[in-house]
Parts: sequence; C-alpha cells; structure tokens
Amino acid sequence: MKANLLLFASSIRSNDKDAIFNAWCSDVGISCPGAEVRSTSESVAGRGVFSTKDLLIGEEVISIPHYAALTQYNCALYFPALARELSSAHGKRNTKRSYLKRIWNRIRRMPTLEKSTSDEIWQAELTAYALKALEQEHPWSTWISQWKRDDPLQRLVDVSTWRNDDEAIGVAVAEFHKMAPDIPECKIGAAIGIRLHELEEYSARYKDKVPTSESLYCTLMSRAVGLSENVAAILPMHDMVNHSSNPNIGLAFAEDETFKLIALENIPENTELFLSYKGVRDDEGKWDEDKATWLLAHWGIPSAPLEISRVEEHAPYEHVMSLC
Repeated sequence: MKANLLLFASSIRSNDKDAIFNAWCSDVGISCPGAEVRSTSESVAGRGVFSTKDLLIGEEVISIPHYAALTQYNCALYFPALARELSSAHGKRNTKRSYLKRIWNRIRRMPTLEKSTSDEIWQAELTAYALKALEQEHPWSTWISQWKRDDPLQRLVDVSTWRNDDEAIGVAVAEFHKMAPDIPECKIGAAIGIRLHELEEYSARYKDKVPTSESLYCTLMSRAVGLSENVAAILPMHDMVNHSSNPNIGLAFAEDETFKLIALENIPENTELFLSYKGVRDDEGKWDEDKATWLLAHWGIPSAPLEISRVEEHAPYEHVMSLC
C-alpha cells in the first residue's frame, strides 16, 4: 500500500498535488486564511507556501490543530499496537555512536554533549508511524505521500549500497562542499558520517520488529521541528514552508492548543513565505561554522558567513526551535 500511495503521488501533476494537499488541510481542520501550497518556478525550491492576500505583521497566516501534528503522543493514540511494538523494540544503544560524537566534538573543539535515549528514538518512532499511516490509509497518508527531499544525503541513502560504497559517500560530501564552500570538507564528512551511522543503528535495532525505511527516515528527519527537549513533531503545512535566514513568518503555540504561523512583517499577496529552520549565528551574532554544518547535513541547506539573519529582530513572537 505504501508503494502504491507513493507511486500515486509521483504520477499526478504538480498542480493536482497542490489542490489535493490544500483541500486535505481544510478537511483535517488546518486553517489557512492567508496561504496555500503552490508548485511554481517562483518558489526557491519549485514548491512552497505563498500568501493568498496582503498580510499584516502579527496576522495569523496558518493555524494547525494539535491533533493533526505527527507526534509520538498523537501517533500512540492512533496506533496503540505499534506503540507497544516500538516500546519493546527500544534496546540498548550502540556505544559506537558515542565514539562518532566524540570525533565530531573534537573537530568542533567542544565538550561532549550526549543526548538522552528518548532524544535518539523519535526519528525511528515517527518513521514507523508514518509507514503505518500509509499502510492503513490513515488521513495522514495524503500528506505523507507528498513528502520529498532532494539533496546529496537523501540521494546517497536512496542508493542502498552506500554502506559499502566509500566513493558514493565521497561524492555526497563533495556535493555538499560545492553547495557550501565555506564549510570544511572534514566537518561535512564528520556530520554525514554521524548521520549514516544513525541509519545503521536504526536499521539494526528496528528492522523486522516494526515498519522501517531508511529513505523515509532520512526524509522525515528534514521535516521535523523540536517542540521541546523531549518532543519532536512534523506539522502539516508548516513542513511545506521553505527555509530562509530572513524569515517572514514564525511559529508559536497558542493557548487553544494550536500551532500558529504568524506574519513577522507586512507581506504582499503572492509572496513566498519562509521560516528559519535553524539559526547559524553564535552568541556574538557571527556565522557559526558548526551550526551551518548541521543545517547542511540535516536539511540540505547551505549557508555562508555573509548571510545576515533577522530572527532576532522578531522578538515579540516566540519561535519553536528546530531539532539538529
């Protein structure tokens, strides 16, 4: 069923995809009074979210109810049997990953920062739930079947022989370096190495126990947002918005338990909307090479020292920090 849905998604025309997704948002209770998804050459990525009217600073652009978010909590309610299977599948972590983390921290000359086990499993859990949603044609399946990622890491992972193909890994690192020449290849290689080992550990722990897909795992990783230190989510419509170091909308959580995308400035009609997935400034406001490396490896987004972020200018709105 998953393959059929993904094939269906790839075979329909782009404009039909947009109409299907925009209608789906309305059906599941996502309110978009000032925006819609469009496939157009006017988007920086060929597809993005555009304003459908003139928007004023502080105006609500999109409202996403909490129940529509792909979170571990929501998924466990919708798929309780899979939640139990995931709970039993969580085993002891491979210590090799800590070794790779130490290599990375040595490169960036920072103390080792270990994540808790709960931080490590969200990608595996959400991947399993996404696959189950596709299999059972859950309402999320319309949205999930349109997920896409196209960058050197995704292309590498989609080549199933990457475990034994150093040349392919080298090509991916070189392609990333070409996208972001200000980041040393050694750092890109270290970051990619960590991501690939995460995939190895993921498959070793969960394959044949719960639904798994290395390709979807990689794609999902780039669409998630961190809601807190322990909660990650993928938010419909939010995940269709492209990144910019100069965002014109921001994400906040309202008292009515909805996620709001708010205009950070006056935005004319038919303007592409942008979020900042992750800042790349250090505490002094300068371009941070390490943060830029993770932005590249995690989302496939390049950055450079000359880029100036305006995130700090929009202090009235609380932004939800993205996972790295």
